[in-house]
Amino acid sequence: MEERGCGGGAVAETREGFWSGEWGYRHALLAVTGLVFAGWCVQFAGSGNPLQAPSWPVNFYSLLAFVAWVFLLSLSGDKVAVWLGGVPFAMASILWLGILGAVGGIVPQVSEGAGGIVRALGLNHIFQSVPLVVAMLALLTNLGVAGLRRVRSFGFGAWFFSLNHLGLWVTLAAMLFGAGDLIRARMVVSEGHAEALVVDEKGRHGYLPFGILLQRFYVDQYGEESGRPGAPKRFVADVTLLEKGGVHQTATIEVNRPVRKDGWALYVINYELSPEGATDQCVIEAVKDPWLPGVYAGVFLMLGGAFAMLFRNPFAGRAL
Repeated sequence: MEERGCGGGAVAETREGFWSGEWGYRHALLAVTGLVFAGWCVQFAGSGNPLQAPSWPVNFYSLLAFVAWVFLLSLSGDKVAVWLGGVPFAMASILWLGILGAVGGIVPQVSEGAGGIVRALGLNHIFQSVPLVVAMLALLTNLGVAGLRRVRSFGFGAWFFSLNHLGLWVTLAAMLFGAGDLIRARMVVSEGHAEALVVDEKGRHGYLPFGILLQRFYVDQYGEESGRPGAPKRFVADVTLLEKGGVHQTATIEVNRPVRKDGWALYVINYELSPEGATDQCVIEAVKDPWLPGVYAGVFLMLGGAFAMLFRNPFAGRAL
């Protein structure tokens, strides 16, 4: 009778199913994996084309709707809501983000030349793919629910914990929802001439709200003692930024030292020389990312939370 009872209990437990007990790491991994593979199905159905991120104001309204959903989840005591804000779901989301990031590092991220399964699944532009967005949304859901639930405990430690989560959430959300507003465009400016026409990555033409007059462009080269005589060392463009109102601003643009103007960052990325060896043209890249302050704000929140937790009890865990 006892043996039959034990066997019957095991059968009953099996019949209850995989999802009947407490949900842990296996359940989280299975759920996030299912979401990512569903994203790949959508990617495959779209012929593997890069995902076109929505721009303002659609992305802003989408962010508001997502924030509202995460807030409502944090208020719920439902088993699913608690599990979504737990450590297992966070680890599963991070694992898949790491896998997708590794794919982006291994598979060449090029728009041309890819074929077969690589193109069909969007592996050649993984950072603009549906699976990556799904994994990011999963992690954002986890961070938001976990952080908001801890805030409700009204303890200083919980607030510092939530500050870290909020900072990471703000940074990732600004990167994800602001991707559609990022503009990268290039212009070619000849020395002694002014230009405002730019061409973006998709070949579309537009104009900056100001003009750029290239006064002088020169290249510093390495000397004989460097072992690389004649190799370019430093690109410098002396420019005048022209505004419609007649107020002009002089500036110097160098590689990795951009000039910022009206929300645009201007970089020197290339140059051309005439047959005589004189500088002929300078290629300037203009970048505008209106969501970048959100990324910086999130980083500062994370740093604030980290320092607060560090100095709240600096002797905690120290052996005497």
